[in-house]
Amino acid sequence: MKKLLLFLLLSLGLTSISYGDYLDDWTDDQLCGWMDNPLPPDYMVAEVKERGLGCGDRHTIVEQVVTKKQGLRLNCGTNLSAVIPEQWTCFESPLMDIKIPEDWKLIDDYDRYQEIISRNAIPRGVGHPSNPLKSECVDMFHNISDYAWNTETQFGLKIGDCLNDLRVRLYEGKKLDGIKWTNGREYAYEIFEYWASVDALKQPKDKEPGPGDYAWLETMQYVTGIYAQEKDNIEFSNTFRAWLTTRLLNAEFRSFGHTDKRYRCKEILYNFKAPEWINDCSTTRFAYTEGMLVGGLALDNQEIFDEGIDSLQYITSLFNDENIYPLASRGVRAMSYYTHIPVFFSSFAVILDTVDYDFMEHKMPNGFKVHEAIKFAFDHIWEDDLSIFWPYIQLNLGTGMNYQYTELLKPKTEREHYVGYFASKPQKVVRSAINYVEEYQPELKDKFGYEEVYSKFVKGTEDISYYDHNPSYYWMFDSSFFDTHSIYKANLD
Repeated sequence: MKKLLLFLLLSLGLTSISYGDYLDDWTDDQLCGWMDNPLPPDYMVAEVKERGLGCGDRHTIVEQVVTKKQGLRLNCGTNLSAVIPEQWTCFESPLMDIKIPEDWKLIDDYDRYQEIISRNAIPRGVGHPSNPLKSECVDMFHNISDYAWNTETQFGLKIGDCLNDLRVRLYEGKKLDGIKWTNGREYAYEIFEYWASVDALKQPKDKEPGPGDYAWLETMQYVTGIYAQEKDNIEFSNTFRAWLTTRLLNAEFRSFGHTDKRYRCKEILYNFKAPEWINDCSTTRFAYTEGMLVGGLALDNQEIFDEGIDSLQYITSLFNDENIYPLASRGVRAMSYYTHIPVFFSSFAVILDTVDYDFMEHKMPNGFKVHEAIKFAFDHIWEDDLSIFWPYIQLNLGTGMNYQYTELLKPKTEREHYVGYFASKPQKVVRSAINYVEEYQPELKDKFGYEEVYSKFVKGTEDISYYDHNPSYYWMFDSSFFDTHSIYKANLD
């Protein structure tokens, strides 16, 4: 059915475009894979004939991809999304030997951190969702169980808007709300202690997980991030710490509310089984891992931290022998999701630097090191030629049956200008992954653009004019909670 729909899309006009140049780097096997389609695209047939290939009886590209075998003992337990295995991984690595040190700190020199962030532009956008009144967000936070991921208040605000406002107020120190000044630390203390006092933020456990659990996971990512960042500056109560510990120890990273089988990501690039539970290896997995790592460290709870380590090892086990992660299977959204690799891996590295572990040099089960996985992302996701990802893009997972992924066969300037066709702006990712960039690829600062002090506008030598709405404008934060750049700079010796 997917092949037929793809053909229909192509027949409605895409085949009128010359794709000859795009196929120059395609292997013979990739081209032959398409010949099993009921009616393969004309431009591919022409390319096969031009090369004089005799493809014979071959499987399609997707079938070739998913019949590979994954290495033994990389993952534990069931592949069913509704079940949580006793461990995510069944292999040992030096990550498992890390113990939480006494008096752990995320930021070595907090005064230096404050001096660094004071020079940056305030990371707010324009419009009301980026500049809500405190009273509006307090009302949301006091009734947070009523809000799922896309639920809007009467003021047009979503949970992400108020969470970001809370994070930004810590940047601003004090912010004028009408005629009152709000202190960011006092605000965070007020909200967190309220949640603890009423035993709020119980995991919704809604279907899939649905928008309720998605909002919960991001909220817990913010709670653990703010606590880890500010615990030495805000006198949080024992009640709050006990509440947060309970929430993290009882978190369940699985799907809920369905009776059919859904499969986790551990075989997406090997022995693919549908229907898949793509949350297992997407944004929710990375946010969950970050929250467990810093939550365990900040609370001095080895069990929570070890869960974060096990989840991190699971992420590393999902890279295949080409060093490609399952986010490449996200169809038209693949490149926008793939920025999670440099962004979150750099965040994990900054976190693990605080326990004297060099995550960038960590060797993953596929034999590659973490910094090589980040380099692979930087080398490819902003390129015109995405053929290295193409076999996986076609799996088209978690896109709501959006078959526009054929746009990714085109050069960037010719793709429809829908944000999902592109990765995040490269200057934002360079900033978010600055610890990687400075040590391994400093040339990316000139190529994509970089500024020591964040001003919201920067561009490099690479032409990124294909981004609409002012290509030089970029947002400070990506999917990680942290301002990795400022923490990294503050922790430099």
